[in-house]
Parts: sequence; C-alpha cells; structure tokens
Amino acid sequence: MLLLKWFSLLLIVLLTTGFGYEQFSRWRLERSIRKNRTFAHVNSKPLHYVKKGNGNATVVFVSGMGSGHVIWQELQDSLALHATTLSYDRNGILFSPANGDMLSNETVSQELEALLEQTKCPKPYILVMHSMAGIYMRPFIARHLHDIKGLVFAEAAHPHQLREASDELLKSRFIPPKWLVNFVVNLGIYRTFFSFFPVSNEIPMDHRLQHAERNFFYKSYRRLLKEVESEQQNFDDASRHGDFGNTPLIIIAGTSESRYKNIKDQTIKTEYCQLMEKLSKDFLQLSKKSELITTEKSGHILQVNDNELLCNVIKTLF
Repeated sequence: MLLLKWFSLLLIVLLTTGFGYEQFSRWRLERSIRKNRTFAHVNSKPLHYVKKGNGNATVVFVSGMGSGHVIWQELQDSLALHATTLSYDRNGILFSPANGDMLSNETVSQELEALLEQTKCPKPYILVMHSMAGIYMRPFIARHLHDIKGLVFAEAAHPHQLREASDELLKSRFIPPKWLVNFVVNLGIYRTFFSFFPVSNEIPMDHRLQHAERNFFYKSYRRLLKEVESEQQNFDDASRHGDFGNTPLIIIAGTSESRYKNIKDQTIKTEYCQLMEKLSKDFLQLSKKSELITTEKSGHILQVNDNELLCNVIKTLF
C-alpha cells in the first residue's frame, strides 16, 4: 500500500511537471510568434503566408497533411531568385489559427483562392503539391486550369491508395487515438521525446523542419486529427476531378529505402513498394503532357532529401 502511494505521488509530480514544462514552452514561443511574419485575413481569421521573389508567374507551394510552410523554406529561397513564390499555413496549422470550417478539398481550395487574390500573386501559377495536397487541390485545379502553367505532384497522395491496399497493409499504419495524442502533447511528452529523437527517419535532428515540428506541433495537432478523420471523404471527392487536359504535370516519386524503414514485415513492405509504383504511374493519365521522375535519394519527404531535384524540375516549368 505504501509503495502504491509513493508511486501515485511520483506520477502526479511527473504529470504536473510535464504540464508546467509544456505551458512554459508555449508561453515562450507565443511571445514572438507573430514577429516578422505576414498574414492575410481569410474567413475571419489570420492566415500566415510567406511571399518571396518577383516574377511574372507564381510558384505556389501546398503542403500535405498536418504540414505548413516550413517544409518548403529552402526550396522557396532558391526559386525566389527566379519567380514570385508563395507558401502558407492552412488554417489550424502552425501559425494560422483554425477558423472552424469543415475540412474538405473544397474548403482548402477556396482558402488558397482567397489567399492568392489578397496577396496579388501574378498568374499563371505553377502549383507544387506534396502528399495530401495532391488530393486537397483537385477542385482548385479544375477551376483554374486556364491559369495554371504547370503542376508538380511531389510524392502526392492518390485517391485510390486506401482502396487498393490490403487489410494487412492498412493495419500497419499506426494512427494513435485522440486521447493519447492529447495526452502526450499537452503534458510535454511529445516535446521532450522529439528533443532527442527525429520526428521522422527522413528528417535530420538539426533540420529546421525537425525544430518546427517539435516546437509547434501543439498548434497543428487538432487540425491534423481532423485531416485524418476526413481522409477517405477527400479521397472519394478527388476521384471526381481526373482530367488536367494539356496542362504539364510532373510526378516525382521517392524510392529510397528510408520510406519503408518502419515496415518490418517483408510481405507488407513489398506490397507497399509495388502499390506506390503502380499509383505513381497511374498519375500519368491525368494529363496529356505528363512525366514521371523517380529519385533514390529520397523517400516521402523530397523537400529535405532531394531538394535539388525538386528545384530543377520546377524550373523547367517557368
């Protein structure tokens, strides 16, 4: 009984300390969170964006699930020497507070439309989409094909990737329950753990993306959970938009072993590899001017592991 009391006391002390550490860390970060940052007013809330460069076309970077502008910083700095560039945080991600809108391909597309109008970014657009952005942007692409000079699918998600995966492959995706995510984020466990370990085996510990994901995940995780919840709905919706006409489309697929590192079962690993290859080739049907490029230097996070390839590919669309 005495041992149980001491254990309970220790647990309370640890949880209280973790909560206090998390709140102090947030307070310290929030003091300068708006300093030297630019915001547009979209849907009654500030939307954070980074606009760089000056050219007659705009390279628009759209991030994947739960991701913000930071993942594009190095690439944006390079391309801003040649064109106008725009990256941003969707509402509820990083420095853009949530506006209460339901998460759908349509609302994400409308948000970008409003941002481009407010920031007076010149047309035509070169749209660079990573991961789920290839799903979210389908309504935007359908409405603005005449204003789009080129499209880049950087490790883009495919509408059928869940439908065509086996039950075993789907089970290998670890999606923690909401209560657990809330627990580890609000008690400082997430922040502490990723101070010593990378958030992904594709991101070096000293990379700016690692720092941003560790420091500011508390601002994005609720929106990320909603994105996961609406995943299948958005995949289904994206299937309705499948013709990009003559608009140039470049698909970039990472084939590095790093993307499969966490899959221990060889059968599942092989299935995943074959499925990604099949779906990448299927994207070629979206446009009459399409091209598939693969890179062994990177897995899913091309912006970190093969930034040079991405930069060169985008330049071909200028």
